[in-house]
Amino acid sequence: MKDIQCPQCGNLVPEGTEQCPVCGYRFPAVNEDTWKAAFVRIFSRQRILAMVLVFIGELALMFALSALPMSGSTASQIVGQNEPSLQAVRSLPLIVRSFSIFSHNYEIASIEIIPVIGQIFFIISTYSTAIVLNALAVSQGVTGPLALLSLLLLPYSWLELPSYAIASTEGGFLIASLFRRSFRKEIKTAIIVWLMVGLELLTAGIFESWTIALESSKNLGILFITWIPYVIIIAIFIVVVRYAVSRFRSEMKNTA
Repeated sequence: MKDIQCPQCGNLVPEGTEQCPVCGYRFPAVNEDTWKAAFVRIFSRQRILAMVLVFIGELALMFALSALPMSGSTASQIVGQNEPSLQAVRSLPLIVRSFSIFSHNYEIASIEIIPVIGQIFFIISTYSTAIVLNALAVSQGVTGPLALLSLLLLPYSWLELPSYAIASTEGGFLIASLFRRSFRKEIKTAIIVWLMVGLELLTAGIFESWTIALESSKNLGILFITWIPYVIIIAIFIVVVRYAVSRFRSEMKNTA
């Protein structure tokens, strides 16, 4: 968070300070019940840190669960239950497959943003994903953590997995807002987060569908070319968000 200067005494104070500790000057109040304020809140240090910590926790849980011992018979049973649906998705045309992956993942994220229910579902979903991944790994003669690590070498994982953490974290902020009596204000933030998660998962679905198409190539190294558009998209996103946050903050101050 950047510092701002008190117009009365010139003292530097953190942005968002209500009163200057030196001269007592009261800074103009900003209306936080607007859509612009809701957008800006998403990218506060507190929220970004919370989302990152939940994402790290998600990865840690997945690595721990995928490392659990699993017999070959159990792995075969789990793979047998999930293989038909996996093959059905793989057999779809690229564009149709992209939207099929997106709709399934967005449904999961939409549940995870719901207070209480979503956080429980987030843990269950993470557990289920890790167990299925472990079973697939065992059936192919590799360890679960190695299989998970191989997935993290592909860009769509860095869109899909964080989106679940972001949705679940926002659900946590909705819970907190009930105690702070700011639920109505937080709902606006949650709607924006939900829409942004949808855009993130749509992009992830396209990347995953593209990756599946490239897997038919004998040269698996070609999969890493998907990192090029990923980096470009992330760079554009960062630039756009920084511009929007800066502009919205400026407009909010001017109208205060």
